[in-house]
Amino acid sequence: MKVLIRGAGVAGLTLAHELATRGADVTISEKREEIAGNASWQAGGMLAPWCERESAEEAVLTLGRSAADWWDAALPGRVSRNGTLVLAPARDAGELDRFGRRTSGYRELGAIEIAALEPTLADRFRRGL
Repeated sequence: MKVLIRGAGVAGLTLAHELATRGADVTISEKREEIAGNASWQAGGMLAPWCERESAEEAVLTLGRSAADWWDAALPGRVSRNGTLVLAPARDAGELDRFGRRTSGYRELGAIEIAALEPTLADRFRRGL
C-alpha cells in the first residue's frame, strides 16, 4: 500500500512511523524546507499528562502516559522523562494550590529545589510543583 502524508509535524511523522512499521510504502510531503519551526516542534513534542489532567478527564492522563511509553518504544534512547515544573508567582499562590488539588503525581518544591532544576529561575519563585 502506498500512502502520502502531508505534513512532517509530530502527527504526520507519528502516522508515517506507524504505517511504515505495518508495511506501508510511506511518502511524507512538507511545505517547509526543514521540519522544525512549526507548532508541533514548539510544544507538540512535550507530553505533560499530569498537567493536562488538571483541566481534563482522567482519560487524558491515561492516554498521555501510554503515549510516553509509545515514544519510548518508537525511539529507544531518544526520549527523556524529566517531569514538568509548574510555577506561579507569589501573587498566584492560590492558583498553584488549586492546580495541585486538581491533579496528582507531583511533589511540592521550594526555592532551592526550583533553582537546582532550572538555574535561570533562581530567586524568582518560592514554591512550585
